[in-house]
Order: sequence, then structure tokens, then C-alpha cells
Amino acid sequence: MLRHVTRLVACAVVLCVVPGGCQSNSADTSSSGNSTLVQHEIGELLDQYMRALLNKDVAALDRIWADDLTFVNPRGELLGKRDRMENIKSGATAFKSIRQSDQRIRVHGRAAVATLKVALDAQYSGQEGSGDYRVTTVWSRRGNTWQMIAVHMTRIGQ
Repeated sequence: MLRHVTRLVACAVVLCVVPGGCQSNSADTSSSGNSTLVQHEIGELLDQYMRALLNKDVAALDRIWADDLTFVNPRGELLGKRDRMENIKSGATAFKSIRQSDQRIRVHGRAAVATLKVALDAQYSGQEGSGDYRVTTVWSRRGNTWQMIAVHMTRIGQ
């Protein structure tokens, strides 16, 4: 199942990279000015996301995460939005600190991919999750709103 979801996320990203793969109603989505604006918007959303995780702000997380969110946690488990929300509300997933670095955001029409490094003091689904990670998030423009549709975390270093 995990392999299937990973392939789906990869295919979605590839489709948005291939010319014509993700059409936009807006003619200027490929312009460098609009790309810079989107990079800024996604960067701001990532900051909001980190603050929401730290503060257990379920209203902000509900707004940021798409209903069909796919999350691959540090142990390779596949979770959806409902699972994540339950873990945040119950305290099974909790963050003491999040430090991000090496943020890179690429825009592909009505989709964007952000990669970054994070250093966490945290637990996921009730298990220790502190450490350094490389994180990939995939964003989709839905109407006038960007939402996170996929997250994948991989531990780096030991």
C-alpha cells in the first residue's frame, strides 16, 4: 500500500512537471513573478504549519491540510488527515521544538513541492520521533487556497 501511495504522489508531481500536465486557468502561473509570489505564499504556509504543530492549533491544521492528505510518517506508516488530527488532539503526536532549514520550493502551475530539513523534539503516534529529517510536502491550489496534499518524512543522520 505504501509503495502504491508513494507512486501516486510521484506521478502527481511528474504530471505537474510535464508541459500541459497541470493546466491552470490563470495565464501567468508560469511567469517568474508569479512563481516568486507562490514560493513566498508556500513559505508562509510552512511557517504557519510549524506554529500550528507546536501549538496544537487544530483549526489551522484543518485549514492547511487537504481532506485527502497523505502523510508518510518517520516510521513509514501511512496516515490520512483524520489520523493526524486525532493524534494531535490526543497528544499522541506532539512537538516541543521544530527548527527548519534548507527550504526549497518549486512551483508547477497549480501545484508546488517544498523540501526542507527539520530538527524535531517530538513524538509521532505515541512513539519517540525526535531527530533530523528531510521533509517533502506537496501543495495543491484549490480555488484561491493552497492546501497540503502530501507529506513524506525521512530520517537523516543518526
